[in-house]
Amino acid sequence: MRSHGETKLIDGKRVATPEYRSWQMMKNRCLNPKAQDYHRYGGRGIGIIKRWLVFESFLADMGRRPTPAHTLERRHNERNYAPGNCYWATRREQARNRGNYNVLNLKTCELIRRLYATGKYRQIDLAHQFGSTQAGISQVIRNVSWTRD
Repeated sequence: MRSHGETKLIDGKRVATPEYRSWQMMKNRCLNPKAQDYHRYGGRGIGIIKRWLVFESFLADMGRRPTPAHTLERRHNERNYAPGNCYWATRREQARNRGNYNVLNLKTCELIRRLYATGKYRQIDLAHQFGSTQAGISQVIRNVSWTRD
């Protein structure tokens, strides 16, 4: 077994670096039909370039995460995991790259927050009304996305 130095034993448990875990999760969601979120990745045809099936190549192209707040993200959600399409992003950057935010804008999100604050609307109702998802509306309400910076 080849060692890449990205895992170590701590208190008898194998612990991987964040970059290695990101690489493992990327492979799992694209290549493992039994993975919980496979239908959103591999099941939709999202793949990984052959070079990145080797961790050292992935790390050489991506480098280390800039901060612990950064995770692996694709610029274009319909394209494969590849050097020109991937970068280390914060959760806020990732939220803005999700498809369901394309129908929203800052003015609409401020209206969604006001409506929700009245207590008369459920998140799922607002999602249907504004063409989003409940998860998307939840992030708007919690100020995870579409906020004035």
